[in-house]
Amino acid sequence: MWKKWLMVGLLVVANGGAAEPRTLLVEVDGVPAREQRKGGRFDYSDYDRVGLLSLVRDRAMLLATRAEFAALQHAGFHPVLVLESSDPLALYKRGLYGPTLTLPAIYHTYDQIVARADELVKAHPARIARVQIGETTQYHRPIYAYRVSRDARQVQDRPGVLFDACHHSDEIMGAEIVFTLLQKLVLDYGRDPAVTAWVDRHEIYLVPVVNVDGHDIVTSGRDPRWRKNARDVNGDGVAGVFPEGVDVNRGYDFNWALGGSDQPDSDRYRGEHPFSEAENRAMRRLLELKTFVLSISYHSQGEVIYYPWSWNGQVAPDDALLREIAGEVAGRITTMDGHGTYAISPGGASSQSYVWLYGRKGDFDFIIETGKGTHLFAPEDVPGIIAANLAGAAALLNRARGPGLAVHVTDAVTGRPLAAEVWLPRIENNSVDRRGTEGTFGHYWRLLRPGHYELIISCPGYQTAVRHDVTVAAGDWTPLEVPLQPERPDALGK
Repeated sequence: MWKKWLMVGLLVVANGGAAEPRTLLVEVDGVPAREQRKGGRFDYSDYDRVGLLSLVRDRAMLLATRAEFAALQHAGFHPVLVLESSDPLALYKRGLYGPTLTLPAIYHTYDQIVARADELVKAHPARIARVQIGETTQYHRPIYAYRVSRDARQVQDRPGVLFDACHHSDEIMGAEIVFTLLQKLVLDYGRDPAVTAWVDRHEIYLVPVVNVDGHDIVTSGRDPRWRKNARDVNGDGVAGVFPEGVDVNRGYDFNWALGGSDQPDSDRYRGEHPFSEAENRAMRRLLELKTFVLSISYHSQGEVIYYPWSWNGQVAPDDALLREIAGEVAGRITTMDGHGTYAISPGGASSQSYVWLYGRKGDFDFIIETGKGTHLFAPEDVPGIIAANLAGAAALLNRARGPGLAVHVTDAVTGRPLAAEVWLPRIENNSVDRRGTEGTFGHYWRLLRPGHYELIISCPGYQTAVRHDVTVAAGDWTPLEVPLQPERPDALGK
């Protein structure tokens, strides 16, 4: 970040050595590419925004002291003073919202998203249904998921795909992507062959905004810095005071204690315990309603896709397949400069949604960091970022058709579907929970590369079944019927 290369002496005033407050909002155009790379003077890889607010293409917006302003001039840059104020929020509003000090109208509030989605539900009841999965921690606002399928009026026995956004309230681009995708899936059904196939073959759930309270703080124009939810952490009865709240994407129960921070003022404060926040519990509730084969959680920024995981030097059990799918999706998403596509990288293995979904639920989940250089993108950049990411969503939906195993477990006597454990011992180690079928339909869809696999299928009260040398063909799902024999009464009594 740019502040790292300034001389320490410039950050200190003479009287007593106290740090001089940054009261200047400064714009710098024409930042060379070499200065934007890791270790450069305008490296945006840090999140803290103590100094650099945004760096889009070659234009930087930053907070500075007078000494830092002078240092920029001395280094050959041409800083322009945009605003001087002793009120940090005023500086952030001007720097992140722009001259109007409010969010551009191209973005949608949660109420606008819900109103439009409700119109679609009313007009297309067979195609889309609204499901309340929870409510927010502070203001108890409803959190909605939307189910899109061939017959959305009831749960379908089809592979599930999930798209969610706005775990972090200032990363609002994700809500726009999911909202646009939702409309496309409903309105283009029957007209676009690809959309029709996705909807016919899958059950697709979309959660445009997970962190509804925080999203409202940002989209209402109150505070563009807001990242966490709106919890009144200190309990003084006053919510929405920066930097209160809990980081919703550090609240899941996979290596929870290793992720985020236990300090309430941290922008990564994880809360008092896993699932302390109603927003996390809402997502958990959704996973109780439906299991997913693939999913995307949209964030900003960086133009990179994170997949599970790098954990003490170890990769995830499905690392090769996770990398393959991440690469397919990333290769479809064009960067803002138009000169490449998104990168991929393994992420950490603690407390975030994607490691919880993969480690606990068996869902191949990917975090996509949309856009580059800011979290609130200029109106002229929004359509391009959405279009690029819709191409990535299409790649994910295409991959949800397989290859892999469609395991169906039933009672061999009655034919009743069973909730059974399905274990691939040559792949799945103790770093992940055991996966399995759900009880309503008895199905488990397991993405795999073409090849030969061994499965162990078990269910309390039934004889364990072992399937050796199961062949997964290229292309579509390979069906595998597994009728389990009930335990003999004499065996149950031992």
